[in-house]
Amino acid sequence: MTDTARVLLTAAVLSGVTMATFAWRVMRTDPSHPDRLVGELRLAQWAAVLLTAIGAIPIGAAVVHTALPVGGADAAIGVVFVGIGGLVLQRPPREALLLATGGFLLHALVNLAHRPGWLAPDLAPRWWTVGCAIYDVLLAAICYGARHR
Repeated sequence: MTDTARVLLTAAVLSGVTMATFAWRVMRTDPSHPDRLVGELRLAQWAAVLLTAIGAIPIGAAVVHTALPVGGADAAIGVVFVGIGGLVLQRPPREALLLATGGFLLHALVNLAHRPGWLAPDLAPRWWTVGCAIYDVLLAAICYGARHR
């Protein structure tokens, strides 16, 4: 495993643990208490940051791999996820968490679309796309779980 892979794995674990901790605190709060709304808002904001960050990754990968014929599609899809992250910031907390859930699930499907060759299969190693899809599904579950009352 390369140093870069270790750093990315560490970032994924730390961000996932942070999201899970925020969600756990939100779920333990009484649904009628104002702290619940504040917690949902903070979790939605963190989800927006992660959606934007994961959206930027294929943009950078497409810039590095300019010779790939469909790399531009990955960059365009990345811009969509940056936009979804922005939309999450503009919605009320419960709606934002639902939108983030959908965004993470959609990103998981985009990651898996690299394997059959629907998107550039050489943009990233197989372990990366599968690992990112698993990470996305876990983040979606965290967002959805925190939204559920």
